[in-house]
Amino acid sequence: MQGLVVLTGILAFVSFKTCGSDLVTESLNKQLLRSAQTAQGLPIPTIFLALRLSSDHNHAIETNYLNRITTDLHNDIQRSLSQRKPVVGLLSQYTMCLLASCTDANSVTFTVNDQSSSSLITHLKRQMHKEKESIEHSAKPLSNYFDFSGGILALCLAGVRVNGHLTSHLVAAVQRGSLSDAGVECSTDTLAMAGMALSCEKNAGFYPHHAAALGRAISKIKARLETTRPDFHIGNQYSTPIAVMALVAMGSQKDLSSTLLRLSADAQRGTYQNPRALASALIGLQTKSYLDLKNINCQNEKNNLVLEPAVELDLVPLPTQKAEVFVEVVKSDQQIQTYTVHVPMGASLLYALELLQAENTAFTFKVQPTQWGPFLSNVNGEHARQSDRRAWLLLSDGVPLSEGINDFKIQRPHVIIIRNNEY
Repeated sequence: MQGLVVLTGILAFVSFKTCGSDLVTESLNKQLLRSAQTAQGLPIPTIFLALRLSSDHNHAIETNYLNRITTDLHNDIQRSLSQRKPVVGLLSQYTMCLLASCTDANSVTFTVNDQSSSSLITHLKRQMHKEKESIEHSAKPLSNYFDFSGGILALCLAGVRVNGHLTSHLVAAVQRGSLSDAGVECSTDTLAMAGMALSCEKNAGFYPHHAAALGRAISKIKARLETTRPDFHIGNQYSTPIAVMALVAMGSQKDLSSTLLRLSADAQRGTYQNPRALASALIGLQTKSYLDLKNINCQNEKNNLVLEPAVELDLVPLPTQKAEVFVEVVKSDQQIQTYTVHVPMGASLLYALELLQAENTAFTFKVQPTQWGPFLSNVNGEHARQSDRRAWLLLSDGVPLSEGINDFKIQRPHVIIIRNNEY
């Protein structure tokens, strides 16, 4: 009987890979291409990485998006460097975008505060040195372990011999179980990025004397990510794609067929509306990872994806049925403030907060733009900033939100808790 179940799973996976998979990935690919064409604001590097790691391409759209990365994003990073802001995450992603386009990362330079120009790789190494100093001083990176892992990964993929202390700090954090970011202990996304970074380091073989420690850390991450929920998600539906990427990178022997089928079903029902989530889903469904950037060959690629003209849709007004949303704000001194607002069903949490602010002068909030969309930065006059190692933790009915405030939809009455959380 057990053999029959395994065989059924294998047959379902084969059917998925040969039939449904191509249709789903083509749909995701076109959604990302459309996003690359129409999205406002700074370009999102992970969109470009997913498009480049895909088996199918639209070279014109990809080239235009790369041009935005090398101008708009480049200038934004240069401004941040001039203001001494930590930008290791963006530098890492920028480096990987250049690798994905077969461009030498050393050919790209920044001029900071009228000083002599230095290459992208040089600036990334400097930023990683600051991250290392922060870990040695406060036991935490200057940014977070997700971006710290991304820095190691980008340097490794670029063929740079990563400082052994950087790798050792990441290995130690994995072994201690202290990869906490924004108040979330050992988040799936952070574990996945750390797994890809350490796997790249192990494959590079720069530090054979660290091989055993690397292997133990990778095994620990692998064991965590191989544990799926009853619905075959890893972490949650939004973390599943990057977890699949990491398991592929780490050479996991786990049968991922059920998780891939679940990921495909999520994609088909429109779960991944956020462009970054779409990008990870596209990479994961093709059982690839960021380590595959080393294998990209920009010659003789397909140029086969054609976007149909966008269909103009009439705006559908929000339904008149409303849901009561109870909002509880917990400030850093544990002072609690409570509010109630009635929100149209289907509206975003961001819309609910905007409506509450318009109706109640005692409630105020501010957001800052990020690659994941609007991010709460200030509530009722109180900041929760990365520089202070604080973040606004949002919960719906006691469960931490896995979506951003613009992605989470109000479908019923909710109790929303907004807590200023230290990490």
